[in-house]
Amino acid sequence: MHPIRGTVQPYAWGMIGSSSLVAQLASKFSSIISTQPYAEYWMGTHLKGESYLIDNNQISLKSYLNIDLPFLFKILSIETALSIQAHPNKEHAKILHKKNPKEYPDDNHKPEMAIALTKFECLCAFRPYNEINEFLKKYKQLQILCDKNLIEQFSNAISSNMDLSIQQTLLKQLYSNLMQSSSIIISQCINDHLEYILSISDSYNELSNLFQRLNKQFPNGDVGLFSIYFFNYIILNPGEAILLKANIPHAYLHGQCIECMACSDNVVRAGLTPKFKDISTLIDMLDYQPLTIEQTKFVGKKISENIIQFDPRQVSNIDDFIVEEIKGKNGLINAIDKPSLIVIIQGQGTMNEGKISFNEPSVYLIDKQTSIDFKSNNDILAYRAYSPI
Repeated sequence: MHPIRGTVQPYAWGMIGSSSLVAQLASKFSSIISTQPYAEYWMGTHLKGESYLIDNNQISLKSYLNIDLPFLFKILSIETALSIQAHPNKEHAKILHKKNPKEYPDDNHKPEMAIALTKFECLCAFRPYNEINEFLKKYKQLQILCDKNLIEQFSNAISSNMDLSIQQTLLKQLYSNLMQSSSIIISQCINDHLEYILSISDSYNELSNLFQRLNKQFPNGDVGLFSIYFFNYIILNPGEAILLKANIPHAYLHGQCIECMACSDNVVRAGLTPKFKDISTLIDMLDYQPLTIEQTKFVGKKISENIIQFDPRQVSNIDDFIVEEIKGKNGLINAIDKPSLIVIIQGQGTMNEGKISFNEPSVYLIDKQTSIDFKSNNDILAYRAYSPI
């Protein structure tokens, strides 16, 4: 078992200074800069953010293992919203990488899972169609941006229970109209919508509050603001998870989480960002399947008294990673035939009959075929990631 130093990504949306769990992990190796955002802490072998073994002359994790890990393990500390985005499947990733390697630096897919460490807000997947339809009918600004006649067709398709593929085609056209509206019309509609929700005392409505908050974060007429009426707005409690398969639209909004994904940094963005937007690609690739909030959540399986396992293979063909949540004052982490990474979020104590001391927060590599027993005076919370194949 080896202590690991990960890589900090100081993206602008990160929590500032010591309020960030990412900063607390980084403080093991360097002083915290009180004004710097600490957004992501990468643990793995990806070239953009390799990890290093502290106890082995700072050798890279990749050099020590002599392999690329198929997954990338992260901590995210989010102060302001991330972009509206989706990740391509394997075939599409290769095409995007070949076409535009600057913006799509990997030729690999990027399915990912997020497990909340705090209250965690996000947008995820298209809402049930009847909910979207209600918003389209309620708000004049959506009617201007999406086309009133097309909204009527969508509404009729829902009420007459037309084939789901027809409803999906209409929704794609509606969302395309919205996202490709002119910047002048978008800015005017945002201003009019803010005025409207304030005038009808709707400003305390959950989504109205969110619209106002996002407008303060992106004050220059970002079309992504209206996506809150198309996607599920989800608040995860600590320990709850979502699994994001290829082409599922999403945007993380606020909070801290564990994240694990295939080893890739491919992101197709379309809103809530000053970064490169590829709106036409996003619209074409999105999965327009409607999901409820409960359908977006991924429930782990309890495999021992101390461990809940989040294995995407339970509900998908994603086999790049498994994450285990470990809790309790003492217990056993079983040996597996692959190396694994473990991040200790809270707690302090000893491992392997007192041979190794640990405290929060910290990261370790567990060698393959190595079991770990742990003892702590208080309950620990840790997450372990590894590849199942």
